[in-house]
Amino acid sequence: MLSIHDVAGTAAAYLVTRLPANYRRPEVEVVAFGLEVLIGGLLQLAVFVATARYLGLLPEMTAALITMATYRLLSGGPHCSAYYRCLILSALTLNLLAFIGHRLAYFMAGILPAGFLLVYGVSLLIARRLAPRDTEAAPIISPVRRARLKTACYLWLLAWLVLVLLGYYRGWSPGVLIASMAALTCQSLSLTPLGFTVVGRVDRFLKRLLPLG
Repeated sequence: MLSIHDVAGTAAAYLVTRLPANYRRPEVEVVAFGLEVLIGGLLQLAVFVATARYLGLLPEMTAALITMATYRLLSGGPHCSAYYRCLILSALTLNLLAFIGHRLAYFMAGILPAGFLLVYGVSLLIARRLAPRDTEAAPIISPVRRARLKTACYLWLLAWLVLVLLGYYRGWSPGVLIASMAALTCQSLSLTPLGFTVVGRVDRFLKRLLPLG
């Protein structure tokens, strides 16, 4: 089966050979890694947008994606063991969060500020205790970097709270705000031991269901 890794490697080898002879050529592996990240990210984004648009959940999914992706950059979290399983799990999760935001918009519109404060408080406690979470594949060795990431998590959470409260009082879509709140809840819970366990079990299930590598 054709994989993104193979495509990136082939493209990188071609690009490097096309450089002028007097030009300092980068390692093919370095270029391949960059292309793999770029292609994988664009493919993920295309799948997320296509599925959400088909389901009529594009605004809510976009809010969930921005919330989870930006906080995850700072807080870390569990990973699937293969790109395709990550793609499937992420697409399912984001559209589920978007669906929750869409469905609960009418029922929670009047109590959203309380919900924001509750989610902020729980997320802050989890961040204080667990963030940033690293993995064996991407360990955080430097204590200084770990401390900076933890501080960045605190600042991100405060900025999120200010933004959603401002959005609420400015009349932003309740569905979008709830989707963002649900996404932050999901990302925060993924930092816990239970979150790692759940992702690990889903990863193994998808591996048995779709052994794509």
